[in-house]
Amino acid sequence: MKPSGIQLEMNFDGPRGNRFKEKLDNGIFQLLVEINPPQDNLSLDDAVARFSEIEYVVSAKQDFPAALAFTDRLAAPGNGMDTVRFASALCKTDRDKHLLCVSGRDRTVEEIEKILAHASHEGFRNILAVSGGSLPGDTLKEVQSRLYTESVHTIRSVRERFNPLLLAGCAVNPYRYTPGTVFPQYFKLMRKIGAGASFIVTQFGWDMLKLQELRWSLARRSMHLPSIARFLMLTPDRAEEICSGKVPGVHISPDLEAMLRREMTHSLAQFEAAQWRRIQIHAAGARFLGYSGVQIAGAERADHVNILLNRISEALAEFSSFEEWRSAYSDYYARLDMAPYPYRFYEFEGLFSSAQPSDSPVMSPAEFLPFEGLELFKHRLARRLFAHADAMPASEKRLTKKLLVSCRSCPACRLPKTDFVCPETCPKGMANGPCGSARAGGECELFPRECIYSKRMRIASHYNEFGSLEEGLVEPVSSRR
Repeated sequence: MKPSGIQLEMNFDGPRGNRFKEKLDNGIFQLLVEINPPQDNLSLDDAVARFSEIEYVVSAKQDFPAALAFTDRLAAPGNGMDTVRFASALCKTDRDKHLLCVSGRDRTVEEIEKILAHASHEGFRNILAVSGGSLPGDTLKEVQSRLYTESVHTIRSVRERFNPLLLAGCAVNPYRYTPGTVFPQYFKLMRKIGAGASFIVTQFGWDMLKLQELRWSLARRSMHLPSIARFLMLTPDRAEEICSGKVPGVHISPDLEAMLRREMTHSLAQFEAAQWRRIQIHAAGARFLGYSGVQIAGAERADHVNILLNRISEALAEFSSFEEWRSAYSDYYARLDMAPYPYRFYEFEGLFSSAQPSDSPVMSPAEFLPFEGLELFKHRLARRLFAHADAMPASEKRLTKKLLVSCRSCPACRLPKTDFVCPETCPKGMANGPCGSARAGGECELFPRECIYSKRMRIASHYNEFGSLEEGLVEPVSSRR
């Protein structure tokens, strides 16, 4: 064991070296290749053998900074191979270059902290905190029965218990197209940054105006966090799933759907050629828009990863200016509309007029559905009756809470901190902001009802009180019904 320990320390540039962070700090554009650890019905040795060629291709690349991003978002409860164990077996050296995703699905804060301690002990330095999503085939009841520890609490744990050994990042979905879904995403992002997030990774998508919107939104708040744009390598099967609306939180325009469906009628070689070019265009654009790197999902073979590294390196050298890239992007998409009709709200006017925002970017007019009538009456009554509910036993006034705010019998009442909208009326129990999976119009992914954060946005707009959407942290519950 001793030689292994010496080897690790030599490759970490000291016990607290962090080459991923150094690249972010120094503006060095990097590529993260996403790996989904296999399910645990595969032995660890077989799992490592399956991905060893990808790890070798990434680690051997000398002329372009590249690393791995390990996710644990996809495995069903109890079936996923332990991400830290798998990543440690695959990456014998250079662990400070890589990124580990830590999901809050089916985990308490204490369980997450054990994972963080394990990662730190093994020499990993970079954590992407996510709350976790529903699994394919989940019913509403199954989602409601699970605990989802929100990413803000994971980030806070990193800051309070693992600083400076671990660097925490957060995820955001900028591909939202109504005021009621755009602003809650950014308000929650502010919460994550306040909790200690040091970098951002986006949900995947194709609308580069939305990626620019995120950077301008951060600049408007004088928050210049390094950001990584996540893209997906498409196969015909993945393209069909997205065109059919089967991927939660991913919504494309009719124009883009038509383009993808045309590509699916071509030969496999032609289809793949279109995808390589798409990745090149988007990766180069991300750099011009101020992103610190790209994370690519869906490259699952070593030969594809090798092509990916070379193609992105070529693309970064291809365009000499933002204007040249913008013209190529417009030509590639034949100026099609990327917003999912009829939803097409962008926070700023003049996106793509320049790579970086002016000192005072012009905000687009934002209109929210009204908060009035019986809905307003019940909310005003709740504000009066439950003003101190968080300081009382959760069972206090439970029937009245049920009638006014659809109380779901939380272990601890948090109504005064959530605009008197019960967080447990969200299937995932999100108390600090929305997940990234709402439908394009703002409805919950699991059933056709308004996301509670679209409702909270309407409430905030009515009272002109937005602070509760981005300030402080609402504490988690330890269990759900």
